[in-house]
Amino acid sequence: MGRKHSGIEAQILRAAEMTFSERGYQATTLDDLAVAAKISRATFYSYFPSKEELLRRMYRQVIASTQASIDRIAREDVPAPEKLRRIVRFHVSYLATHKPLMQVFFSELLSLPSAMSRSVTQANRAFCAVIERVVEEGVRTGVFIPLHPKRFTYMLLGACNWMHRWYRPGGEWTPDMIADEIIRILESGCLQQQTETNEAILLREVRALREEVKQMRVSGRQDQKHVQRSANHATKSVKRRERHRGPSPAEIPTK
Repeated sequence: MGRKHSGIEAQILRAAEMTFSERGYQATTLDDLAVAAKISRATFYSYFPSKEELLRRMYRQVIASTQASIDRIAREDVPAPEKLRRIVRFHVSYLATHKPLMQVFFSELLSLPSAMSRSVTQANRAFCAVIERVVEEGVRTGVFIPLHPKRFTYMLLGACNWMHRWYRPGGEWTPDMIADEIIRILESGCLQQQTETNEAILLREVRALREEVKQMRVSGRQDQKHVQRSANHATKSVKRRERHRGPSPAEIPTK
């Protein structure tokens, strides 16, 4: 495929993304697409035989790029929590970067032709299965609480996927900010921590033990000083008594 041909095809796809997301797939005509892409209707047919084929290409684009990316992340040699963080960051970034395309992807799911619908459903299951395996790995290794992998995956994707309805490109909420907040809530919850973690309890106990040892050492030194002072005091008392008492009968010289 020549560079010019691929450039026009990409131009048509971008125009379709915007037009379908604004008007809906069903309400968009081929003339609408031709006008949006700034081409003739005849030119459109030389690239896509139908509007349905254009929609099919858009779904294939989303499925291929997202599946390849999370497969790569899941194979990385990092702990399960870090894999999950990277998956969230990728998914949020993709949703934000391809907002019109993702609006079409989600809004047209229920009205797809049967063959396309089955293909997309299978792809979605494969996408979820990768995340489920990461969650299973985390549960198995003990770094996650006993989660239900499939249920947790649905909740996670639900938190991310709804972005296509409320995210505004260029707004105050950046993709990194959104991903960070999703990760923080998933890992720590949204309540202030009122109870100590195991790590905090252990640290507190270690500090208390160190303080107790310190006090014992101080007390030991004080006891030693007290004994020494008592001994010195007793010695001085004996010497004073010896100076003030008279000689004993045994010490008096005889004539």
